[in-house]
Amino acid sequence: MTRPLFLFVHGWAGTPRLWDPVRAALTARGVEAGDMVTDVPSAGAARPLIAIGHSLGAAWLLAHGPALSGFVAINGFTRFTSAPDFPAGTHPRILMQMRRRLLADPSAVLADFHARAGLPLPDGLPDTDTLAAGLDLLGSIDARAAFAALSVPHTALCGGDDLIVPPEQSRGSFPDPVMVPSAGHALPVTHPDLCADHILSLVARC
Repeated sequence: MTRPLFLFVHGWAGTPRLWDPVRAALTARGVEAGDMVTDVPSAGAARPLIAIGHSLGAAWLLAHGPALSGFVAINGFTRFTSAPDFPAGTHPRILMQMRRRLLADPSAVLADFHARAGLPLPDGLPDTDTLAAGLDLLGSIDARAAFAALSVPHTALCGGDDLIVPPEQSRGSFPDPVMVPSAGHALPVTHPDLCADHILSLVARC
């Protein structure tokens, strides 16, 4: 296999810095820093693309991303909101409440979300318009058909104590996900070596 390019996509209210611990772990295992990007490469890239998505980033890669040679979902899902044929999802009213609160006090919404997720707050002032658009995407995205049609090697890592994407939602999205006991929604931060191990294990299957 030609040396792959690793594409990292973060989730709602995140930043590319989420991936710093995982990228450091991959570098320690011999992956060159220049082989890891957080921006989708231009169409027609010659190198095989291994995509790693966290939370909403995983669903986005399936629904809107480029052609892939391998796919890793970390704390991810194929659909976020519940539906008659997807009862494991989050009730849409939760997102509606978050959107209303976001307009009134975006800093409080972010602080609450990051505390529940176990993620550090990003630097700088919140971009309310971008966050609101992200909530709308969380409410509408459905990548189940895209995942069912995926023909490349893939794996999913999930937190057994994830408060954002609970285990039942992970199992409803992906068959036989790797469930990490006593872990939350921040696997790239709390378990970077484990993430790196599974990413490289997937590459070996490509």
